[in-house]
Amino acid sequence: MPRCFFCYDYPRPAVTVDLVAFAWTGDSFRTLFIRRKHDPFAGRWALPGGFLEMSESVETAARRELKEETGLEIAGSVDLIGVFGNPGRDPRGRTISLAHAAVVPGSLRNVAGGDDADEASWLDPMSQKGLAFDHDEILALALGWLGRGIEAGDLAIALLPETFGSAEITALFRALGRAPTDAADWITRMRTAKRITGVAGSRGTYHADRSASQRISNPIA
Repeated sequence: MPRCFFCYDYPRPAVTVDLVAFAWTGDSFRTLFIRRKHDPFAGRWALPGGFLEMSESVETAARRELKEETGLEIAGSVDLIGVFGNPGRDPRGRTISLAHAAVVPGSLRNVAGGDDADEASWLDPMSQKGLAFDHDEILALALGWLGRGIEAGDLAIALLPETFGSAEITALFRALGRAPTDAADWITRMRTAKRITGVAGSRGTYHADRSASQRISNPIA
């Protein structure tokens, strides 16, 4: 008698994944969104994501869905940031989403809608409201993750050029709604920790030590 895999006596919720990808333009943040092709929420902006397949890990699923829906593949780190399981979050049925976040250094990469996405675009995360499902809540959590990571150093160093000036740090903190004094404090802390060093002969210019950063995500497509 053949063995029955994934057969259950009781109902099981479906598991989905979502991935919030952040980039820095030099004066503002951008987040990668997709416009949904199908109901529910057809035509609405959403975060890239979809259903977990039986044979893959959670992180693999998040990376796969990002690539399928936007064409962007991330080779570096992806962080699991939260679990979203409100019973009414998906009108199709009971789903639990495992939300992820990552930063994409360098210039904005070309993206295009694919699979379940009609369109993919880098948009201002601060102005996006009314996203599909509970993606407003996921985005808010991801923005908190981004702010903490920038304050700690890793995500700021990942997003900035290897050599940068004080004005760029100030712009990064201003985009988070923080004061210029927070940027100055960050510079002092990072220099003390030897995460950044001053460039000789150039006042207010710094070089980042990226070897110490643990969360630099590098797009490979």
